[in-house]
Amino acid sequence: MRQLGNIDFVESQVRRIAAEVDATGVPMKSIPSSSITPPAAHYWIARDTKKPLVLGEWLINHADDPALKVLECSPGLRIFCP
Repeated sequence: MRQLGNIDFVESQVRRIAAEVDATGVPMKSIPSSSITPPAAHYWIARDTKKPLVLGEWLINHADDPALKVLECSPGLRIFCP
């Protein structure tokens, strides 16, 4: 519930700041709609879950991957170590 409280706080701050900006009467520049692109244009988003990834198995199968060295110094991630 703490995260929801943070979201509510941020939203209230955004509304407060927007009201203050509106009160100044200064026109704000808007982003042209032609420059807004959908997330799929920037990120790879799966359409389905036909090939789920079991993280524990993947870590065991890729134990020699140098990128996994970060697990050695991250106490919160050690549960995933093979």
